[in-house]
Formats: sequence, structure tokens, C-alpha cells
Amino acid sequence: MGSIRGTGLGRVVKVVAENHDVNSLYLNDFDESFAERKAGQWLSIRLPKDGGWSEPHPFTISCAPEDHHLRLTIKKIGEFTSTIPALKPGTEVKLAGPLGTFCRDIEAHPSIVLIAGGVGITPFLSVLRHFRHIRAVNRVKLFWSNKTSNDVFSAEELKAIADEINLRVIHVFSRQEDTGEFSDEHDPHTRYATGRMTRDVLKENQVSSDDAVYVCGPAPMQDFVLGELRSLGKEPSHVEKESFSWEKK
Repeated sequence: MGSIRGTGLGRVVKVVAENHDVNSLYLNDFDESFAERKAGQWLSIRLPKDGGWSEPHPFTISCAPEDHHLRLTIKKIGEFTSTIPALKPGTEVKLAGPLGTFCRDIEAHPSIVLIAGGVGITPFLSVLRHFRHIRAVNRVKLFWSNKTSNDVFSAEELKAIADEINLRVIHVFSRQEDTGEFSDEHDPHTRYATGRMTRDVLKENQVSSDDAVYVCGPAPMQDFVLGELRSLGKEPSHVEKESFSWEKK
């Protein structure tokens, strides 16, 4: 975790629905410290409330560091997150950040494995959007676990990124048995699996102990994945981890 580098106001540009319960909040007019942000960092945000400000809530910055706006991709879970879709353009918000070191120096690794659970994809979207900007030559495998295909967003963007950099995307659906309708023989960069993020799924997609591995998602998902990685020779102490909680907020 990093110390707060900047505080101040930002302004809502727009809110875009990503799927049935995830929205992206776009902000501008923010403190200049955010121009120095790194891929995968996060910030805290306060919204106007009762003539003052709400409690701060942390969210990953899901856009690339090169983008001129800030983008927060937020799952509706509780009262605070459910107010995001109703925010109007021009609304002032209070920001603090950028914070965190989760993906620090990720560009230095030639072979990278990203493992996300649900909205834990957000720091990895920031990384992949950054890699697209810089035309990265790193080999990247993204494993993204969701309940069903209805929970996936930015799928077409991920396909486009995979056409430009060395990226393979593996969608894993824990509550959906049939993936046949999603398979596309003309898309060599995207694969599908069902069930949990098991060692078999990882091994089939050639994850090895030599890869730099990053995991982001709820604690139970992380614990399971770390155990599966250990069976492949990757010790949990050698895995970069960022926790995402489903606690209401």
C-alpha cells in the first residue's frame, strides 16, 4: 500500500453501464498527481452527501495511466456503489491517491499470468490498456473467473488488445456448463473453461513456476488459486496478491 500522494476534487464526466451490475465512472479536473499514476493503482473517493461528503471508498483506476481521464469500474454491491449510476455530469467528488504498489514494475517480467475473480479484473484492465499503449512485447495470459458469461464486460476490447499484443484470455465460468456458443474459431486468443480455477485449467494453458503471477479477487478465491498454483510449483510467497472484498459499500 502506498501513501496518499494527492487530494482534491474531481468532476464526473459520465457513467457508462458495463453489464447488469457494473458501471464505469469517468472523472476529469483531478489533482495533477494522478497524471503520474501507474497501472493497477487505486484511489479513494467521497461523494456529496447531506451538504458534506460521504465516507471514503477505495476503487481501482481501471484505465491506462496514459488516458487523460480517470476511470473507476465499480460493481453495485451496497448503498454507496448503487448510487454511482445516478451521478450526473459535472458533479464534484473528492479524491485521494493514487495509491498502491500491486502491479509495480510489471513491465519487467517477460512472461506474466494475471488471475482475476469478478470485478478483481480492474487492475489488470489498467495494465492491459497500458501495455496496448506502449506496444508491450511481454507474454501475458489473463484468467478471468466469473459466475456466468453475463458477468463479463470489455470482452470485445480484450479481443482487440489480444490482436495487438501477446495476450491470451481464458474465461472461466463457475456456474455455466456450456461455453460452446462463445467459442469462435476465428479468435485464436480467447479460450473458455467451466468450473473453478483449478490446476488443470492453469496447466492446460501452460502456466509455470517461472511466470510472474498476479492474483486479484475475493479472499476465498485467492486461497483456492494459491493452493492450485502451489501444486504447479509456484509458492504463494512468490505471487503478487491484491484483495477485493464483496463487503457491502
